Parts: sequence; structure tokens; C-alpha cells
Amino acid sequence: MRTNIINGFKQIILTVMLLSSTNALAQSEQTKNAPAATFKFTDNPKHQFTDQQKAAIKLVTYNTLTKMRQLMPQLAPSIQFTIQIIDRDLSKVHGITGRADRPDEVEISLSHTYKGGLDKVIEDGLAVTLFHELHHTVRGWTIYGNKFDQGIDIAIINEGLADVFAELQVGYPHGSYTEVVDYEAWTKEILALPKNANYGKWMFSHPDGREAIGYRTGAYLIKKAMKSSGKGILALSKMSVEAIYKLAGY
Repeated sequence: MRTNIINGFKQIILTVMLLSSTNALAQSEQTKNAPAATFKFTDNPKHQFTDQQKAAIKLVTYNTLTKMRQLMPQLAPSIQFTIQIIDRDLSKVHGITGRADRPDEVEISLSHTYKGGLDKVIEDGLAVTLFHELHHTVRGWTIYGNKFDQGIDIAIINEGLADVFAELQVGYPHGSYTEVVDYEAWTKEILALPKNANYGKWMFSHPDGREAIGYRTGAYLIKKAMKSSGKGILALSKMSVEAIYKLAGY
């Protein structure tokens, strides 16, 4: 009886050791295969990132990069992130905004004025913003070395792709706008614009009070194109702007 008990304990110990070894190997492989990242944190004169916030930002970023690598293998092997604190009211976009400078450079700005502070911004908005900006780096919609022509009609498709892609990864959109909109009318309005139409006016804040016209219309068109064609967001992300408009009925 005693021998059986001892042998049973030995078997349990061996099983635990084997599982621990397997988990350690899996974690090592995951770390080895995950894209590399460097971080530059820039504090606000009145607000600074805590060590815990920096660690949380890095954790969310590495998790996002790992998933991005699985979805879009073309992602740059190493990406530099500049993370800063700003004062702007970004309550409509979870207290955070971003910018894809180059295929391997992304800037992320967190607003300390967001309800709940920086911790809440990291929780609510960091992942969806990272997915959005990293999509731009793969698509080629970047500040420097941009692969696309000028025009709000082009901008809304690229921003719409990134918005819908990010929304599908995290389960909710980056922007929170509740008013009912005639997106067909907005689309026709945008398509009638000259190529040099003001970017800030149509993508961010219009003089007539409308907000994020381009982003919201773009997301509408991407979802319409997906529904009409049966194609997923990854397939659309490889298509030309013109082809996506055709799928959306334009």
C-alpha cells in the first residue's frame, strides 16, 4: 500500500515537471517569434507615466504585436513606439490617438484628461488604437513613404480599413458617435471633393459641427463592401481603393 502511494506521488511530480517544462518552452518560442519593439516614453510637464503604466503599455503592445504577426505576416520585424501624454480632449476615442509614421515607427498619444486617467485609457483604448495604426504600417498608409495618392476619397478607405480591422480584433469601435447619419449622402459629398480638399476638415472636425466624417464614412463603406462581397477584412486590406469602392457599389 505504502509503495503504491509513493509511486503515485512520483508520477504526479513527474507530470508537473513535464508540464512546467512544456509551458516554459512554449513561452520561450512565443517570445522568440514575437515582433521586437522599442519604447520611448515622453512625459507631460505636469503628468508622468508610472512604472506600472509603462509595464501595462508594453504588455498590451506585445500581445497586440503577436496577434498582428499571425494576421499580417508582412508586419515589420521590429517597431519603434513613441508613447506620449497630451492634454487634448479625446473622450470620443477612448482618450487616445495614434499615428503611423513609417512601417516600423508608430506614435501613440494618451490624454490624461480622460475620465479615469491614464490607467483607463490603457484599458479602454490602447489595443484598438495599436491595431489601427499597425494596420496602416502594413497597408502603406504612413506619414513618410506613403504608397497612396492624395484625396479624401482615398483617405477614408484606408482609415476605414484600419478602423474596421481594429474593431473586429477587440470587439468595439475606436470612436463613439451616436447620432444617426446618412452615410450614402456623406459618401457622395466626399466623392465630389477636389483632390486638395482640407484633410482636417473632412477627417476630424468640420465647420458645420460634424466630427470624423471621413473615418466614419470609411468604416461604413468597408462594412458595406464586406457584406456585399462576402470577403473578410484581411482580403479587403490587400485590395486597391478602386476595387473596394466597386464592392461597396461605387
